[in-house]
Amino acid sequence: EEVKACFKVGWSDESSPENGFQYVYLTPEDYARIGSSVIAHEMRLASGKTRWVIDAIVGKEDGLGVENLSGSGAIASAYSRAYKETFTLTYVTGRTVGIGAYLARLGMRCIQRLDQPIILTGFSALNKLLGREVYSSHMQLGGPKIMATNGVVHLTVSDDLEGVSAILNWLSCIPPHLGGPIPVLNPSDPPERPVEYFPETSCDPRAAICGTLDSNGNWKGGIFDRDSFVETLEGWARTVVTGRAKLGGIPVGIVAVETQTVMQVIPADPGQLDSHERVVPQAGQVWFPDSATKTAQAIMDFNKEELPLFILANWRGFSGGQRDLFEGILQAGSTIVENLRTYGQPVFVYIPMMGELRGGAWVVVDSQINSDQIEMYAERTAKGNVLEPEGIIEIKFRKKELIECMGRLDQQLISLNEKLHEAKSNGGHAKAESLQQQIQSREKQLLPVYTQIATKFAELHDTSLRMAAKGVIKEVVDWDRSRSFFYRRLRRRISENSLVKTVNDAAGDQLSYKSAMDLIKRWFFDSNVAKGREDAWANDEAFFSWKDDTRNYNEKLQELRFQKVLLQLTNIGSSASDMQALPRGLAALLSKMEPSSKKQIANEIRKVLS
Repeated sequence: EEVKACFKVGWSDESSPENGFQYVYLTPEDYARIGSSVIAHEMRLASGKTRWVIDAIVGKEDGLGVENLSGSGAIASAYSRAYKETFTLTYVTGRTVGIGAYLARLGMRCIQRLDQPIILTGFSALNKLLGREVYSSHMQLGGPKIMATNGVVHLTVSDDLEGVSAILNWLSCIPPHLGGPIPVLNPSDPPERPVEYFPETSCDPRAAICGTLDSNGNWKGGIFDRDSFVETLEGWARTVVTGRAKLGGIPVGIVAVETQTVMQVIPADPGQLDSHERVVPQAGQVWFPDSATKTAQAIMDFNKEELPLFILANWRGFSGGQRDLFEGILQAGSTIVENLRTYGQPVFVYIPMMGELRGGAWVVVDSQINSDQIEMYAERTAKGNVLEPEGIIEIKFRKKELIECMGRLDQQLISLNEKLHEAKSNGGHAKAESLQQQIQSREKQLLPVYTQIATKFAELHDTSLRMAAKGVIKEVVDWDRSRSFFYRRLRRRISENSLVKTVNDAAGDQLSYKSAMDLIKRWFFDSNVAKGREDAWANDEAFFSWKDDTRNYNEKLQELRFQKVLLQLTNIGSSASDMQALPRGLAALLSKMEPSSKKQIANEIRKVLS
């Protein structure tokens, strides 16, 4: 502004400005006054006058320029790091442009007001760039029709009151600080009630989660607390359902599967004349590139929020066509594995009633990915295998094996084969040929029913009973008792994880999860509560009563702390330079302590030294 107010123009012809100019400059007096705002070089005219020709304008104060972009980069970096370190949420309550749009994504969790856009560039600037009137409003570029269907916006709200209410509801699921306890509310929906919604042909994910009204208007409860489920990313990748709910008042993250075919609408881009809207059908129970990415994103968000995770797994597999591979189905599926591998809270994978889990879809949620946290269960009617029965019999029970099976089981074929063998041995070629035709006719007649038998035989390999027998699931959980079962199991796992954190803190994070759990089990079995009984560990109430009385394991935690400090001091003792710094470090530590604690420590040190 200070240069703008006083700069001069070096005209090509002083008497004819319309002929153009060569440079802008400052007079010596102005340069002396605001020289720090410009980078300029001195020019002497033939008349003897001096001009300071401006090479660059720096400005007295920071303004709209590269410094603004650098500041935006700093904001982006800070917010990106904040997502890794704490809970972040962006509420788009007004027009959000440029770096503001990036922040809406960098914080991951985003709520958008229905009448406010998220855009990178204004529509009028884009029209100028394209050279024609293409876009008519900011909402056309970044309104909810775009942002709520592409994975940027988790929730949409109609006004600020609804927006703030949504934020508070979200925060009600979040621990008060990293590593803090999960906020548990007294449930209004009894945890021990049975699941009343029963799927008839396929499992409706939303009804399974939070219940539904039947044809008579009666409420049929689902697995989780009534009215507690808040679905997020609803408009994006609709073959997967994600959100947060409560189970007996305990907040959890949920990933479930849409069983119906949905239509993916890809809008036309007005900037391209040959562009048109496309509607692509997506089958239920199948992971597509967008829904696999949505699953991975939701799992990552839940992990950052330190929520237990429930996956109602009902996938037939991944879509593996050319376009799917081009659009990154492999990358998205791999990200699901990575996000489950690093998940730090209890994970429950449950194949629901009428559900199935097959092929690669099983692989990416298997308990072996993170055996510390993932437990797999299946409902009694659930199915799981590499392929579906119709596919497996094409490989393992082909027509040749079907005919052999007929020959072994069908009495008419057994009789005909015996007669054929007898006719061949007696040289009766005409009779043998007639018998051969009868056999082929009989095989053709039986083939459809034996194909059904083979399919049934393959289906018997898919059962939840076989899953349990093979040890790939922990237990078969009946549908009606799944709510009470998972509530009790969730409480137990949260309690165990809490104690594991305490043990690891005492040990200085030297122990693996399994080692910490083995220690806890040993302490429990040695206690008066367990009295050495092997079945005592399965008794949740016995475990809770033992854990809640810290006197049962305080001495053992102190021993772990002693071992931790001993290791730290041993490491210091092995380094001559660290030993030289030890007295000074000890003095600094004592200076920060309360006088009473300082005196106590000093006395203890004197006892050791004496």
